[in-house]
Amino acid sequence: MFFATSILHVHLMQWENESSVQDAVNRCNAIWKSIESEKRQQCLGLLFYNELLHVFYLLRICDYKNAAQNVDKLNAAMKCDLQKTQQIKELTKELDAVNESLSRSDLNYRDRSALSGRQAHLEEQLNNLTGNGKEFSEPIYFGSVRRTWEDKLELAPPPIDGEWLPKGAIYALVDLTVVVFNRPKGLFKECVKRIQSGLQTIQEELEKLGISDGVREVDLQHSAIWISSVYLMLRMHFLENKVAVDLTRSEFIEAQEALMQMRNWYIRFPTILQVCECVIEMLRGQYAHCVGCYDEAICHFLEASRLSENKSMQAMCCVYAAISYICMGDAESSAKALDMIGPVLGVMDSFTGVREKTSVLLAHGFLLMRQQNLQEA
Repeated sequence: MFFATSILHVHLMQWENESSVQDAVNRCNAIWKSIESEKRQQCLGLLFYNELLHVFYLLRICDYKNAAQNVDKLNAAMKCDLQKTQQIKELTKELDAVNESLSRSDLNYRDRSALSGRQAHLEEQLNNLTGNGKEFSEPIYFGSVRRTWEDKLELAPPPIDGEWLPKGAIYALVDLTVVVFNRPKGLFKECVKRIQSGLQTIQEELEKLGISDGVREVDLQHSAIWISSVYLMLRMHFLENKVAVDLTRSEFIEAQEALMQMRNWYIRFPTILQVCECVIEMLRGQYAHCVGCYDEAICHFLEASRLSENKSMQAMCCVYAAISYICMGDAESSAKALDMIGPVLGVMDSFTGVREKTSVLLAHGFLLMRQQNLQEA
């Protein structure tokens, strides 16, 4: 299962053709079903890894209906693990108090005997919950920060007992998945709640890595760059979704603030967040469009398209620019809108999923309405 999920991960990143990705998904499903339920629970990291990869695949092909069950599984697993973590913290706190009492030299025999019994009981409970409560540190992968058992979601039993990402990053990814899944449904209250939760988790993890106000890319220790980049990219994804939600709700001041945060983080970490530059430009275009500044919006969309090497991103920016041209309403702008839409219409069946195709058809429909070609529209 460990190798099957790793192969699926590679296919998702390469995406040479959809059939090979689907084969990798089916293989994971078959192997996962063959594993006994009790054994599945022993490697929680593998459960998160498998389910998240499935969600990435289903959202990529725009299959929101089937993604629902995977999102529910992730939510349930995270909630269960959080409860377990809280239980362990409480037991550990009580055990520390018992150990401190046992260290006293003036204890009588009866009290010492009772405390020793309680100590043994607490240690047994902790061992059952933590698998002997081992500690570890992996500076090669995750910087010089010392991390304890609760930070790790193992992918497999020893000797393949590494992890994909630290627990904080996995939890943030689950929150992000819920946001992306619920946004098209208009469940903005839940989206806002999970955005806040994810940003809080990321803030705590960045502070552990020494990234506070004023710290810039050049200040990072080499050992902390990789894991820092994971959390910084996640932060940008959350802020991107926050801007989108705020604009949809016409909360323009909040959208502007989130957009400024994205810009500031990009300025502080330009190399790590280089890929986010085109996203920021695209969002600036959407903000400008929402407040009726169509000329400015078009400039941002075209700049975003120029900055990106991703064909899907380029296509969507052309569609956004076309809609801004259409909103301007004059004949010249309509002609420019057609220039934007035409190339995307020609290749709309080449994209994975249906986002680009539905968007360009919608934009073309708007343009045809402007031209009074209502039947075709």
